[in-house]
Amino acid sequence: MGRTPMLLDNTPRLLVRSPNPLGDACMSLPAVRAMKRSGFDPSITVLCRENLLPLWEIQPEVDAVIAFPKGISPRAVGRIIRERNKRLFDAAVLLPHSLRSALEVRSAGIKNLIGYRGHWRSLLLKQLITDPETSAENQHHVHRYLHIAREIGADISDLDALLKIPPPPSPIPTNREDSIHLGICPGAEYGNAKRYPIERYAAAVKILKKSRPETPIRVSVFGSPAERVIAEELATLLGEPVTNRAGETSIAGLVDELRSCHFLATNDTGTMHLAAALGVPTVAIFGSTEPDFTSPIGGGVHRIIRHKVDCSPCFLRECPIDYRCMLRIEPGLVAREMTSLLGNGDSSPR
Repeated sequence: MGRTPMLLDNTPRLLVRSPNPLGDACMSLPAVRAMKRSGFDPSITVLCRENLLPLWEIQPEVDAVIAFPKGISPRAVGRIIRERNKRLFDAAVLLPHSLRSALEVRSAGIKNLIGYRGHWRSLLLKQLITDPETSAENQHHVHRYLHIAREIGADISDLDALLKIPPPPSPIPTNREDSIHLGICPGAEYGNAKRYPIERYAAAVKILKKSRPETPIRVSVFGSPAERVIAEELATLLGEPVTNRAGETSIAGLVDELRSCHFLATNDTGTMHLAAALGVPTVAIFGSTEPDFTSPIGGGVHRIIRHKVDCSPCFLRECPIDYRCMLRIEPGLVAREMTSLLGNGDSSPR
């Protein structure tokens, strides 16, 4: 099968299978952007789970979205593709590595499948993408998706344009007396090893409020239904004005909520990546994972907090030792990074 030949110059109708996790889907956005801006301007349809529909619908480079419910068979997904498109797609790019994603698309009758070797799916792929050579400059997962785009003919040389995020939907007020809407995402479905303690989030917010007594700060807490309890505990610690939105918003609702936030304090989560994709500045706290791989896209817009210890990054769901990578991050540091996003204020709270 060898190296993938250029594809975009003779592929007017392209189906792109989205990754399932929200964070991964957000990190694949620059690759889809590159495919669309290739100069050949293919018609791009994204295939995704229903929960990701609001994310892909707002991307200007995407011409159409085919969404399917979680839990149905690959053959059922293939039927949905055929029902939505009477004309067969010329090719399908598989951004996930899974065998399932290849079976879904093949079930729709599409034979020209492109993607990484993945899990037991090589025989289903017409064109294999070889793994990129990694370096300190391209370790981030966004580059694995961009590599696929490059291998099928997209120009990814202007990385700044491809990685560019939109302007903040709610610019941070320049007047210290104007109210601030702070979002907090204290959970992480991956596991506790990625969660900064809620007591420390609460302490950081209290330090922030103390350093800016004239600034009204209201907080919205976000999370999944499974994180409703810890979100409620955090809301109790924070006191008014606070709203617990955990478990109450779809991704579409979360998009609307995040657009009203001036910035977000968060663990390494899908919500972090969604906020970055929307242009919302983040204070991102990393524990067991590696910011070089999964930091929010947007460069200097965001503040990355990480205390690297001997066992970092372990990528474990639960810490088997003493949670040292998180517990050595003091609330004062988190508050200072929040303040640095707000600007024109005291940047050294303790």
